[in-house]
Amino acid sequence: MNVRPGPGSRPRCRGAFALALTLMALPAAAQVGPLTPQSLFFQQASNARSGEYLAADAGLMYNDDALYGAGGGGSALALLGLSGYLSHLGTRLDYHLDSNIAAIKYFSGDYSVEPTGYLDGEAIFKIVPGDFDWIGRESYTQAVIDPLAPATPNNLENLNYITTGPRFTLRPTLRTSVTLDGVYSIVTSGSQPRYLPGSPSAQYVNIDNHSYGGNLKIVRAFSSSASLYLKGSWQKVEFSDTTVNNDFTLGQGSVGYRLENGRTVLDVSGGYSQLRVYDVLVHEQSVVGILESRQTQTLDEGIWAVNLSRLIAPDQRVALTAAQQPGDAATFFQLGFDTAVPTVAPPIFAAGNPFIVRTYAVDWRVQELRTTLDVAVRYVSYNYPFGASNSLSNGLPSTTLPTNNSDFKLASVLLARQLTPTLNWDVGGYFQHQDIVDAPAQNGTGGITDLRWRVGRLGLRFVYAHNSVSGGYKDNQFGVIASYTLFGAGASAQQETAPALSPFSPLSTQSPPQR
Repeated sequence: MNVRPGPGSRPRCRGAFALALTLMALPAAAQVGPLTPQSLFFQQASNARSGEYLAADAGLMYNDDALYGAGGGGSALALLGLSGYLSHLGTRLDYHLDSNIAAIKYFSGDYSVEPTGYLDGEAIFKIVPGDFDWIGRESYTQAVIDPLAPATPNNLENLNYITTGPRFTLRPTLRTSVTLDGVYSIVTSGSQPRYLPGSPSAQYVNIDNHSYGGNLKIVRAFSSSASLYLKGSWQKVEFSDTTVNNDFTLGQGSVGYRLENGRTVLDVSGGYSQLRVYDVLVHEQSVVGILESRQTQTLDEGIWAVNLSRLIAPDQRVALTAAQQPGDAATFFQLGFDTAVPTVAPPIFAAGNPFIVRTYAVDWRVQELRTTLDVAVRYVSYNYPFGASNSLSNGLPSTTLPTNNSDFKLASVLLARQLTPTLNWDVGGYFQHQDIVDAPAQNGTGGITDLRWRVGRLGLRFVYAHNSVSGGYKDNQFGVIASYTLFGAGASAQQETAPALSPFSPLSTQSPPQR
C-alpha cells in the first residue's frame, strides 16, 4: 500500500460532507444524476432546475463524527460556494463552466479553509474565426493520498491543472476538417497543513509538473450525423520533484466512428499507445545481491473505447461505456466531458506516475412528468505498470512495485420527485467496493434525502445524509443550504407534459475538449 498513518498519527476525519463535495474524477457525473461518495451534495440531483445556471451557495451543516480519530466528536460546518454549469457558443468566444466548489469552515478542529470540490472551465478565443483559435482551460479537483483511509483534510491533495495553447483548423474539402492543437500545461498540488502552519500533510506527495505536446484530429463526414475520424496525440510530462516521480512521454493514435442523431449517440474507436517512463528504479538479483539501477522503460498498449447513449423509449435512456486508455491523475480528471452521458465517478489517487485504466459502465435514466429515476453501475481498474509515485520503501522511492493497482465496483440509485411547482424531494443511495493489491478489501455505503424549495432565484435545501466506510467509520450529517441563482434558470415550473429526454446529458451540450 502506498502510505499508511502510523500509531497516533491517523488523521481526523473531516466527515462525509467533505466526501460529498470532493469529486475525484469525471466531474460531470456529479451534475447529471448518479450518486457517489464524492457527490452526495451535487446540485443537479433532481428535476429542481431546467437549463443552464450558476448559483452562489451558503449553508450550515452539522456532522456528528467530523473529528473522527483519537478524540472523536462532531462539528458544525459553514460553507460558501459556487455551483452550476454554463456554456456559450459565439462568433468570437466559446466557453463552458462546470462548478461544484465551496470553501468550508470547521468550527471544531484545526483545519484551514481551502477550496473543496471541483471546478472546470474552458474558453476558446477565436482570433481568426474558423481558422485560428487560442484555448485556455482551468481545472481544480482533489485526489486521495491513501485509499485505505477516510478522505480527511490530511488525506486529500489539491490538484490545479492549467492548459493553454493555439488551435489551427483546416478544411481541405467541404466534408473534411483537420484540427491541430499545441498544448502547454501546468499542474500544481498541495495539501492541508498538519504539524506547523503552512506545512503540508505528512502524507503529501509533490506531483507538481509541466507538460507540452500536441493533438491532431482529422474528421471525414459521411452525412450530417455520421463521421469517421483519425486522431493522435503526444505529450511529455516533467515533474518538479523527480525523487518520487518519473518523467514520461505518452503517444497515442486511434481511428474511430461517430454517429449522432435525435435518439442515438455512438462513438467507437481503437488504436495504439506508447508510454515511455524515464529513470525507473529497477531491482535486479545478482550473485552479489540485489542491485539497483535506473532505466528508461517503454510500454506498448492497445487503446479502445465504446460509448453508446440511446433513447429506448421517449422517457428512457440507456448509456453504455467501455474503455481502456492510459492517463495520469491530472488528465484522468478531465476524461468524460466529451461523452454523451457521464456515469458514476471513481476516485483518483494522488500519484504522479501514469497508469492504464479500464472501465465498464451502464447508466439507466427514466424521466417522467414529475419523477426522475437514475440507476448507474461501474467497474474500474487501475494498473500502474511502473509503480505508484507515492509509494515509499525505507524512505526511498520504489517505482517497480505496482502498489496502487486496484479495482473498484460502484453502484448508485437516485429518485427525484417534484411535489409542487416549488418543492422537490430526492432520495438515493450508493455502494462502493474496492480491492487494492496487498491490502484488505473495503466497502463504502451511504444514502441521502433532501427537500428543495425554490421560488425564482432563491432556494433552500434541507439535507440529511449517512455515510459508512469499512474500518468502523460512520457519520450522519444534516443542515440547510441556501442558494441564489446568479445566471440562468430559476425554479422549474410544473410541467403539463413530461420534459423531453435527450440522448445527451445536460453537460454534454458544452463544447468538449478536442482529443
